[in-house]
Amino acid sequence: MGIHEAVTSRVQQLLKEKGWTTNELIRRSNVNQSTVSEIMSGRSKYPRIITIEKLANGFGMTLSEFFDHESFHNLDEDISEKKKALAR
Repeated sequence: MGIHEAVTSRVQQLLKEKGWTTNELIRRSNVNQSTVSEIMSGRSKYPRIITIEKLANGFGMTLSEFFDHESFHNLDEDISEKKKALAR
């Protein structure tokens, strides 16, 4: 799983947890609808950190709290495995 997939997964999990629609998140985070749509659809491969911070704040949490989730815990291992495969 790449970072963009982990971000999308985390946003989906938080939306479900809070019982919100994406429109509610857009309203609370002040992130453009098109940006949220691109993140949710996976078209945004490299979401900007400021955008992720706005989304986190919209959920009422810090950036650190947003990233403190199992979706992000294995990213280092995934990157290491990809580097090893490329080195072969």
